Amino acid sequence: MRHSSSWLLVASLLVTACAASAGPGKTADSEGANDMVKECNAVIEVINGGMQKLNTSQDETKDARDTEQLRAMADVMDSVGRDIEAVPVTQPELVRKVADYRDMVHATAKAARDLARAIEAKDVHGANAATSALGTAVKRESPLVDAINTSCQSGTGG
Repeated sequence: MRHSSSWLLVASLLVTACAASAGPGKTADSEGANDMVKECNAVIEVINGGMQKLNTSQDETKDARDTEQLRAMADVMDSVGRDIEAVPVTQPELVRKVADYRDMVHATAKAARDLARAIEAKDVHGANAATSALGTAVKRESPLVDAINTSCQSGTGG
């Protein structure tokens, strides 16, 4: 069973950096804004880096079997999940959004591995279920990135 690998392409979403900056007259509010900027920039760096890793992985595996492509994609997504978990985030709304993003990348990785196993086992039912799970997980990325962008651009975390 050979699937078109074009559906594996996850759109590289550009996440914008926080625009807030602190001047010399820092207040408690500006300290919080500085923390938000630092946290947003760290999260954004991980997400953008993950998309770069995914694109590189897809380029490197473009001639590989679909199951190898799926496993490579899963490895990248697991790596992004570990990277985003390591970002010290304290702003409440950003904490929630980052956790949702982490959950999405782990769900994507699991579904990709499940699909690879189902393809190898010639399990049509399993492949259909994994394809659906993968599609659902991938569709979550854009709204999550938009939510992170909105929080970071407003500088309020929510």
